[in-house]
Amino acid sequence: MFAIHRQIRGQAHSEACSTAWTTVRASTAKIKTMPSKTLSPASSRRIRPLALPLLLSLPLLLAACGGGGGSSDSSASPSAPSTAAPATPPGAPATTPPVSTTPATPPASVPVADFSVTTKVIATGATGKVFGLKANFFNDGLVPASPMSNYGFPNPVIPVVNADGSLDVAWLDYTGATQSGVSGLAAPGTISITHVNPDLSAGATTATSLRSYKLLGFTKDASGAFYVAYNVDHPYRNAVAGDVNNVNGNELHIAKASSASFAAKAWDTLVFGNQDNSKDKSKGNPGTAGGGVLSYDAVNQKLVLYVAHQMAWGDNGTRHQAGYFRYFDGVTGNVVTPAGNAMNMGSAWFYSHNFNQRLLIDNGIAYTLAHGDAYPRQLGFSARTLAGYLGKDSTVFDKPYQAIDGAEGDNTTNAETGQFIKLGSGDFAMVHATSQGRAARDVRISLVSGADGSVRSSAWLTSNAANTQAIMPKLEAYGSGFVVSYGLWNSSSRTNRAIEWHFMQLDASLNPLQLSNPVPGIEFVADLPLLRFTGGPNAGRVGWVSGNDQGTLSVNLVPAAR
Repeated sequence: MFAIHRQIRGQAHSEACSTAWTTVRASTAKIKTMPSKTLSPASSRRIRPLALPLLLSLPLLLAACGGGGGSSDSSASPSAPSTAAPATPPGAPATTPPVSTTPATPPASVPVADFSVTTKVIATGATGKVFGLKANFFNDGLVPASPMSNYGFPNPVIPVVNADGSLDVAWLDYTGATQSGVSGLAAPGTISITHVNPDLSAGATTATSLRSYKLLGFTKDASGAFYVAYNVDHPYRNAVAGDVNNVNGNELHIAKASSASFAAKAWDTLVFGNQDNSKDKSKGNPGTAGGGVLSYDAVNQKLVLYVAHQMAWGDNGTRHQAGYFRYFDGVTGNVVTPAGNAMNMGSAWFYSHNFNQRLLIDNGIAYTLAHGDAYPRQLGFSARTLAGYLGKDSTVFDKPYQAIDGAEGDNTTNAETGQFIKLGSGDFAMVHATSQGRAARDVRISLVSGADGSVRSSAWLTSNAANTQAIMPKLEAYGSGFVVSYGLWNSSSRTNRAIEWHFMQLDASLNPLQLSNPVPGIEFVADLPLLRFTGGPNAGRVGWVSGNDQGTLSVNLVPAAR
């Protein structure tokens, strides 16, 4: 029930440490952290950031000195939750860690069978080359290598599922990009949008007028308008090695247009990044050591942004990394400012560092996942309402679904955020990968309360040994239970560029029902979620979008649930 059927239709707390560094050794790099909720730098109470050893590559340190997106949206566009509650000062726990549910024995063996994935390759014309796993993802210069990175990566491909079952897929042109392109391009590339027919038989690609180093968000509203988050150079950019203004794409923009070409924009909003990066509270470096997510809140008629970024703490101070959350007026593009509009706490400084960003909008509530290595040190789940944002810049809740061992500021988390979905009960299911307390990195699934964020139950889905590492876990509702996808990567060789992809079916109580044999000929985008078609000929089917070896798009469908 589970052989791959292919149909060819044409054709990734580098809190950017200190940017004042001019030389760094990968084995001795040190990162500094700042709490998400802190006293003002001018406060009489002095907070001393920690400095701990970190294995970090020079490319990532300089490109991401400072600290994920995928999106899933049950409202109208692909997005995930975001909350920006002030975090707790050093020394005080941000939340009560969940009780460990690590089983005493490995998961029981389950039946193994082939899993039939239908892959439809969509030609993208002559507008450029789509990010591909083999060509652009693997980077053994990163420490750990990109398959096991502690940091998130911008999504170079982002799909939106339309009501009729068609797709609009935004993608960044990776023509000429090397394997280091997992963290972004060395020079701005064109953003294109491919419209895929409801039957997934073909697509039509439009090159937009937007050029960017990173694709930091894409969504649509009910009227069909397009929104894209992208980055461009700022006026203070220079070419001085190690200088804080030597940044590719320091300015973050969001643009809206009624057509995919963006030839005529309804608006183009500068979110941040046009300041001198040596100045206090100067925000910039969007997508650093993480990514970005956009979603449209149909209930509140607001655009929602959740993105990784850096900010200077004091004039000529260290630039640290954190998450940034904001609402925008969809009509004017104006920022909807939260209570107080503070830049160094709350929604503007959410989890420091914040390596993965996930956003899901449901019934006017923004839910987020964050991957924090310091303030707080946890994989966190949060909820936010527009009223709470405007009233006190507060969250409904902010809880860990995985507390992370180690010291605050230790960039190594040995974890990777996966995907989360909202269930009909109002609770959430989410997956992540971690080697904490395990022989190697394994996949864990949790059921979490949608009311207060507390973990109801968890289960380990893998029991890997030695150098077999689980990566890129994702999930969706499937029949009366779930389907989980993940990759297995052999870390015994840093230059290994092969990933073995598996699927597992679970019942509603998280009991494994069936495990797939390795599925060949497919690939995933690290921080991009699985998706569900709500209408059209594939209504109810689960799938995902990725690049491929040809440099075009692949739309993949898992078997219909029985």
